[in-house]
Amino acid sequence: MNKTKGVRGGKNEMSVGGVGPLIIVPMIVMLALTIEISIIYRLNMSFLPRGLTLALGALLLVIGVPLWLWSVVTFFQAYQKGQMATGGPYRIMPNPIYSSWIVFIVPAIAMLLDFWPVLATSVVMYLCQLRFIHREDEQMRKKFGRAYETYRKNVLIKWL
Repeated sequence: MNKTKGVRGGKNEMSVGGVGPLIIVPMIVMLALTIEISIIYRLNMSFLPRGLTLALGALLLVIGVPLWLWSVVTFFQAYQKGQMATGGPYRIMPNPIYSSWIVFIVPAIAMLLDFWPVLATSVVMYLCQLRFIHREDEQMRKKFGRAYETYRKNVLIKWL
């Protein structure tokens, strides 16, 4: 979730939230919908032992929450200095705040609640990220130019 430093009145500047609302709002709606559907139709993960889903859910949460927190802290440290976040989790992937939810936290929720339809929330989030992330990329290119291009070439997992 790389963002440019916003300037009041600057219509070409992206806010600190970037395209986050365009990804997070559909996630919340989808999460609520899939949980409700799972409860109504009792769509649990009966194909997996409950102990396994609890263990996997806990493991994913133990990885996902610290990754998300590390990503948020790293982002805000760079943002406050008007810099691009390139260290920590940003060395691995360009959007670790979103990716931590897509890959770890939402699947952890699905496993812990024992509702397989919740996994569709990760798909919706990823599709929203693919659809809207170019807006953040464009702002980053405008603000940081060649440095951003170099960063994008060197990041390990380019699609997350």
